[in-house]
Amino acid sequence: MNVFQMLRLPDLVSLLNLICGISSIAVAAQATVQVATSQTAAAQNGFSLALILLLVAAIADGADGYIARRFKGGNLGEQLDSLADAVSFGVAPALLIYLQFGQVNPVVGEPDPLIAIFPAFYAVCGVLRLARFNSVASCKTSFEGLPITAGCIMLVTYMLLNENLVRIDFLLALTLGLSILMVSSVNYPKIRNVRVLAFISSIFGITIFLYLYNVEYMRIFSILPFILMLIYIFSPFFKIPLLNNLGSKEYRNKGLSARKEKN
Repeated sequence: MNVFQMLRLPDLVSLLNLICGISSIAVAAQATVQVATSQTAAAQNGFSLALILLLVAAIADGADGYIARRFKGGNLGEQLDSLADAVSFGVAPALLIYLQFGQVNPVVGEPDPLIAIFPAFYAVCGVLRLARFNSVASCKTSFEGLPITAGCIMLVTYMLLNENLVRIDFLLALTLGLSILMVSSVNYPKIRNVRVLAFISSIFGITIFLYLYNVEYMRIFSILPFILMLIYIFSPFFKIPLLNNLGSKEYRNKGLSARKEKN
């Protein structure tokens, strides 16, 4: 069968996710060339654009899941989604960290192998996380291990902050911590509430708009999605009630009952 005939609407959104991930890598590679030719301002803008493209990929990833639940997906859906996630949320952020920070260690002024090793470890853990998700029956209300999309967004929102706040030692520690959480057995809530997803997407959308309008405003606003991601990442450990209940059957039934009462 012709593979293009097998594509459905959710699959097209997954392809958008993949395209954004590949584009992010290409833009970051171009920014590296600009660094080598002393085009510092253009390079910084390029790295920021590469990060923004990963936010677009994250929106597409959330959208394809919602569309797949609303409409019938094709046979390619699950596999295509995982492959796109591996590129956009595993390989792309790992390469961005290395391309932006891996050439010279700002502390000692020479190449630092850890800036290659930690991102590579992150990408490997992300792929393992996706492989486990596809091969093991999952719970309907929670994920086993940190979702790779959440890990990527955590890195992206941190790297979008003001340059004075982005420290390579903290970034490497964050990368290592996220890598371990992805392959761990910690249960993270599945957020499927439409209003919550719309709110999160709007936060990402505002970040993208501010990048187009004024990069400095974007860096200030990026504190909000960064804090939101921190809350999600620590939610299983601190038992944050709202987040832990968002994916529960009771919570969804409560939302449905409330809408029926309004009607």
